[in-house]
Amino acid sequence: MYIPLEYVFAVVTVVTAYATYRLGIRDGDDFRDDVVNSTIDYLIKENMVKWKRHSDGEIELIPLDEK
Repeated sequence: MYIPLEYVFAVVTVVTAYATYRLGIRDGDDFRDDVVNSTIDYLIKENMVKWKRHSDGEIELIPLDEK
């Protein structure tokens, strides 16, 4: 039985595209959380934002007065 090379290429391409899509969706939320947390940590370290730490360890950003 002969399977044309174009069909094999198409199947491999679709499977690879779907697998990378699923991996991106699965890791996307964790990556986004890491980026946000590291950005906030950097801003706090460089004294670029007002903040206070609650007793449970959570950090609250305090709004700046706009004029």
